[in-house]
Amino acid sequence: MLARYTFVDPNTNKYGRRGAPSLVYGTLTWVRSTIVMQAGSVLARGVTIATRYCAVRRQFQDRDAPAGEAETPVLNYTMVQIRLLPLLAATFALHFTGKSMMDMYQENQKKIAQGTASNAPSKRGAGPEEVQSGSDMLADLHASSCALKSLSSSIAAEGLEVCRRACGGHGYSNFSGIGPWYSDYLPTTTWEGDNYMLTQQVARYMLKSARSVLQGQKPTNDTTQILSDFHARRNIGCAFDVIGSDDDLVSAFAWRVAFLTFEASKHRDEQKKPWNDLLVDFYRLSKAQAQYMVVKTNLSALRTIEKEGKVDKNILDVLMKLFRLFAMHTLEQEGAEFYASGACSKNQISLARTNTVMNLLKEIRPHAVRLVDAWGFDDWVLDSSLGRADGKVYEDLFHRASELNPLNDITVDPYPDSDVLFKRIEKSKL
Repeated sequence: MLARYTFVDPNTNKYGRRGAPSLVYGTLTWVRSTIVMQAGSVLARGVTIATRYCAVRRQFQDRDAPAGEAETPVLNYTMVQIRLLPLLAATFALHFTGKSMMDMYQENQKKIAQGTASNAPSKRGAGPEEVQSGSDMLADLHASSCALKSLSSSIAAEGLEVCRRACGGHGYSNFSGIGPWYSDYLPTTTWEGDNYMLTQQVARYMLKSARSVLQGQKPTNDTTQILSDFHARRNIGCAFDVIGSDDDLVSAFAWRVAFLTFEASKHRDEQKKPWNDLLVDFYRLSKAQAQYMVVKTNLSALRTIEKEGKVDKNILDVLMKLFRLFAMHTLEQEGAEFYASGACSKNQISLARTNTVMNLLKEIRPHAVRLVDAWGFDDWVLDSSLGRADGKVYEDLFHRASELNPLNDITVDPYPDSDVLFKRIEKSKL
């Protein structure tokens, strides 16, 4: 917290900075980038347990099934699918995003080593936002790591709780393996920057980028590019085919980000609203920016895989369906902002909810168990009766309770001082 002020002038008692910002913030940025990288595998652990258990557990007969039909696997219920399968899609989306985040960090480190990174002392004043327009790679990395750390760790932490509840009553047992993992991971939403506080850092960067565009400066990165495109077309509007085109789907996410950015810029710079009054708007802006980066990176990674030809076409098709599920489910959940920005029509959002997402759930369901198996978690890592690879859930629950519980080897007298018990013993001796 004190890294902002690296020294105090003994003569003037004023705070000051020394050293390159790249070095000062390098470690913090690396940790946040690592959190983004790990979020996918953290969530995948819970999704693996819940998916395997829900595929094994059967409950109730399908109301439309013929008489005598066996009970339905829990994972076949759409109410379970809509909770678990978007999280399954998120594990892969966060994995690709994490790799991209670490690549960006390594590229910045190379620039530092070559002396091309921004090493000049920061000119930012004590106010809450940047006053200098323009951007550099360090600023991009800092803002990206803040936005993605906030979003990815929130998705992982909240997703683990969804997985636990999807397992029913057994999900709250330590034998499920989810509870201890959830409690261990939960502090990640607070350390290395509270997930709500970090969004102010992102908003400051986005406002700075918006000012750069409004001043007529040429785009220097993806953020200023999408802001510039929106600024040039905002009075014309857009017509994105979010249902039928993957590129248009990503563009709709970018349009929403630009809309929220210029709305925040108008409130702050034109209407002069206090910073505190805009914190909720800043949170929404940061979340939108992070979701855009995840969707964009996910599609880019899959197209690179397709171009390299290292993955079977059938596998790639399933991964593309996961990408669409994550993107369309996010669009559905954030439908109000997409509609307000003009990125989507009301009919498109309705179709996404009632048609596209539901069809993707049906298409992904047959592959669900194999997709979680692809993460390669050993049983000893999961430490879960519910998430066993062999599906022997109830056998392992009974084994742990009857054979592995040390209390079974202890004889306990619940009433050691009871007069009734002692008199009974004395009578038996007579």
